[in-house]
Amino acid sequence: MRAFWSAGIFYLFYYFCKYNFGAAIPGMQEEFGFTDKTVGWVLTAFLWVYALGQFINGFLGDRYGPKRILIFGALGGIIVNVIFAFGGRIAGYVGLGSLTVFIVLWSLNGYFSSMGWAPLCRILYNWFPENRWGTWMGWANFLCYFGAFLVFPIITFTIKHWGWRAAFIVSPAFLFAMMVVFLFLGKSSPKDAGLETEWEQRQDTEKPARRTGAREYWLAFTNGRMNISYLCGVGLNFVRWGLLSWGVKIFVAPVAEGGFGLDLMTAGWVTAMASLGGAISSILLGMISDRVFKGIRWQTITIASLVSAAFIFFIAQGAPILSISILGVRVGLFLLFIAMFFGGGLIQGAQTPLFNLPGDILGKEMGGTGAGIMDGWLYLGAAFAGFFLGGILDNYGLTHGLMVMAAVSVASGLLAILIQR
Repeated sequence: MRAFWSAGIFYLFYYFCKYNFGAAIPGMQEEFGFTDKTVGWVLTAFLWVYALGQFINGFLGDRYGPKRILIFGALGGIIVNVIFAFGGRIAGYVGLGSLTVFIVLWSLNGYFSSMGWAPLCRILYNWFPENRWGTWMGWANFLCYFGAFLVFPIITFTIKHWGWRAAFIVSPAFLFAMMVVFLFLGKSSPKDAGLETEWEQRQDTEKPARRTGAREYWLAFTNGRMNISYLCGVGLNFVRWGLLSWGVKIFVAPVAEGGFGLDLMTAGWVTAMASLGGAISSILLGMISDRVFKGIRWQTITIASLVSAAFIFFIAQGAPILSISILGVRVGLFLLFIAMFFGGGLIQGAQTPLFNLPGDILGKEMGGTGAGIMDGWLYLGAAFAGFFLGGILDNYGLTHGLMVMAAVSVASGLLAILIQR
């Protein structure tokens, strides 16, 4: 149990070194004059490399041990974040444009960040019996999203007092501290801790009990039900990253430009509500998929996606929300907090049952590989939340971007129906 919690909390702080960029966008735009679409390309580069890394690092975690991969990824992310803070100055020294340097550095951070999730999933598969994967995947996602929840208020406070560069100095300090703890407490499996499990792994033709190699990787990559799951996840992650990457920007932007006109700290708290909702809904949806639907995951994904879409559609109504009153009391800002809690929370919580599918379909021996491939596809989809949504925000307005996210959430929920056993 201690091994799982140390790994989960360690991965929580991975989020400090990738979501800090979203909070820094307004400051970077002010200093360098970047448009939304230009900044979107930095985010897209991160997500593309992150996605490609997932295709590799889940396999490496299965083959060489998830603890090693988690630590190596953290070290790389810490170093790149600190260098990123001085990217503008580095551009002057090497004779390149600042945008080029930021894209290269944040792409490197994308690769190192991709070394976290799939190895964490493998640790979970190793430490718990199959009939409890849903519940513990919920706790794993809770830690992820709680990390994202902490990022926005902490980093917006940091930026407010010390500027956007401080976001890339403070964040890796948190990750480094937890990495030291994980070095001593983290164990990849009960065997590494000198323990034996009391359960037996169910085996069948879909779940081969053998060391992961090229054949197993190809099976995970081409399995029919997994491919439907991958595609469903692409939509879920597009919406998730759209809300978290552009949330502060949308809520800070003046009303005349289609935004909400909130101050930076309030915008950070509103955006953070999506991650708080994700943390809580991850636990609940994991339990529901295990206990109510008896390990059949698609119903939970569908319900969560459709309800999320309804709340995102509400947010897309824009600044007039802030003027809503009940019995003469203005409650618009409170409703915006609630809408982000459920709209952003449920779309993230749906990933708890989604990431149980690699273990359900492929077995724990290939679970890390399947989770890595799934996360790779998810972040290829999330990449469109960068330049694609940035282009929509520039050309059609901020609320149109929210409408697109609501539509994609509906499509993902309907697609999940095809994952039925």
